[in-house]
Amino acid sequence: MFSVAGLGPDDEAVYAALMDGPATVPELSRSTRLAEERVRVALDHLEEAGLVGRGAGHPERHTAAAPDVALEALLLRQEEQVQRARLHAHQMAARHRRAHAGDDPASLVEVVTGRLAVLERFEQVQRAARHEIRAIDKPPYAVPSGNRNPVELAMLARGVRYRVIYDPRGLVEFHDLRTDLEQSSARGEVARVLAGTPTKLILADDRVGLIPLQAAPSSIESIVVVHPSALLEALGALFESLWDRALPLGAAPEITATGPTPDERRLLTLLTTGLPDEAIARQLGLSYRTFQRRLRRLLVRLDAETRFQAGVRAAHLGWIPPDGP
Repeated sequence: MFSVAGLGPDDEAVYAALMDGPATVPELSRSTRLAEERVRVALDHLEEAGLVGRGAGHPERHTAAAPDVALEALLLRQEEQVQRARLHAHQMAARHRRAHAGDDPASLVEVVTGRLAVLERFEQVQRAARHEIRAIDKPPYAVPSGNRNPVELAMLARGVRYRVIYDPRGLVEFHDLRTDLEQSSARGEVARVLAGTPTKLILADDRVGLIPLQAAPSSIESIVVVHPSALLEALGALFESLWDRALPLGAAPEITATGPTPDERRLLTLLTTGLPDEAIARQLGLSYRTFQRRLRRLLVRLDAETRFQAGVRAAHLGWIPPDGP
């Protein structure tokens, strides 16, 4: 936490030691096991931050300011500095756009090559988002199968919204419903599924986008970074049109006495994706015969003769809810 306020481990250790009461430099050195010179440097930092003062009548003894007041004030100052820096960055970006408005249109896009460079830019674009990430997730992938996206979890925790369209091939080849998609959904990702998506895509707000360089790559080794332009607006419109056609791939509401069981909920979710039976069975960790038995029981319970009827009746009962706003 102290690192957020620009202070280091020594500063935090000295401040924590002063929670027990006023102390001199030698006393702090013994309690923190830091050399006296390091303690003095830490005290200078803490005094400058308003976290430490000197005892009245005893200038050799140092006292800690109340943390609930001093730390809050320090963090507020840091937030103000971040806001000023962000405003300055926006102003510089606007100035750059005005200065280069007449430049070669090729400057509106850049090509990034190399798997590691692609992964780095993928992370950078996500971290640049302030409001929303929109993505189309489909093969191929630049990371090994089963690798999750830790940046997404961090951004979701910061309040950045994620809307993701999954291609069914990715659900078969890469993702796992229980250990991957359900965890992301629980943290706020809004997911839909659509077969035949035209391209991988990621959009950070309306500021930057990433698409593969090749129309149908066998691996992700090159991407195009798209900056604010008519092309970026077109990519945003493409995403929204596909989003409207896609089916929700979200968790169902809390189960009631007449609602679906957890196994039935997962089965219904996967049935809406259009995946083949063998792929659904693998996702559920079932043998093909066990999957068929569960599917038949679900059809009987919903009084349905076909999967389509089962889907319609499940939606009518609220077992397949719409996704978030």
